[in-house]
Amino acid sequence: MKEKGRFLKQYRGNECLNCRVPLDIIDRYCHNCGQINTTKKLSFKDFFDEFFASIFSYDSRLRHTMSTLLFNPGKISKDYIEGKRIKYANPFRFYLSVSIIFFIINGLFIDFERFSADIEDDVTKGKEAIEKAGINEIEKTIALDSIKEHINQQLDASEHLSPQGKKIINNQITKAKGTSWFDKEKTEEEVVYYKQTQIDTMGFIKKATSLWSMYTDHYEKTGQKSAYRALNELNHNKSPFNKYVYHRAIKTSNIDDTYGRELLEFIFNKLPFIIFFFLPFFALAIWFLYIRKSYNYMEHLVFTFHTQTMFFILIGIAILLDQIFASSTTLGVVLLIFLFYLYKAMRKFYNQGRVKTIVKFLLVNVLFFILAVAGSVITITGSIFIF
Repeated sequence: MKEKGRFLKQYRGNECLNCRVPLDIIDRYCHNCGQINTTKKLSFKDFFDEFFASIFSYDSRLRHTMSTLLFNPGKISKDYIEGKRIKYANPFRFYLSVSIIFFIINGLFIDFERFSADIEDDVTKGKEAIEKAGINEIEKTIALDSIKEHINQQLDASEHLSPQGKKIINNQITKAKGTSWFDKEKTEEEVVYYKQTQIDTMGFIKKATSLWSMYTDHYEKTGQKSAYRALNELNHNKSPFNKYVYHRAIKTSNIDDTYGRELLEFIFNKLPFIIFFFLPFFALAIWFLYIRKSYNYMEHLVFTFHTQTMFFILIGIAILLDQIFASSTTLGVVLLIFLFYLYKAMRKFYNQGRVKTIVKFLLVNVLFFILAVAGSVITITGSIFIF
């Protein structure tokens, strides 16, 4: 590694400035505490260089890491678990660095307002279609009233009929009542407003659902955004839980007003952490898939982080190319490239034949899909309660 800045020999001392352990001029770091052996005062350039070097490892390790990761699938993971680590960046730190860059780039080109506008247009078209269909519904209602009146007349007349005649009419009535339109007119269920003393006797789930229904209905009727005032109007305790549920009810009601834009932005901003959290579960699934191999869990996790890093790099390149050439086909091509890359990486890292690798490659993708669906459900549900 080329020495520069505070690493130059002319700035090295005879003892560590941190722990006072004697050092030699050839010691770049203290062998006791690990601090850099330098007497040079920290300059802005030194701080800048060391800050980005620690985050992105942009020295020779970055060059080795990028070239091996891009052009030799699976080798970097295999080298790393075999102890050849000095020339590669730490897989976990490298993943975080790439994911941050990826989501910054991706965030620049995602238009949440346009997405919400498209949803709004679809909703508006749906409402217009419903309004047009409303005329037919009125005609059905008129016909329904006529049929009901006719049935009531038959019920009145059946008192004077023979048993056989009553049986025929009853069959007709039963048949009519079995149709989906007979009971079409139903009044909406009224939301029950409970007193605080009644709420205190409920179980947690019943209490939460009851409060949610009450507070949502109260907000929609009054538009009251202050939880304190709303709870005062309802004569409920101003407890943290009641305030929390009321605020959640407001947020959920406002999703319709913004057509989910705020929720989407919230989820997108948390995606790097969400994916980082679910990768260990994916590594666990791979561990079970290769249970007969001698690799331990952490070695599978290294492989998972490397392949996910490659995924971010390829998708990031695809997004940039789509923006440069105003195209929308690059992403599909890149996804196919990544699938081929993943197959080659699995074959290299786990050192198995083509047939076994293909079977496990398919199983890995199925497991990834299942985890992605489960993760999406958990993420969306959790986001509603915290955004």
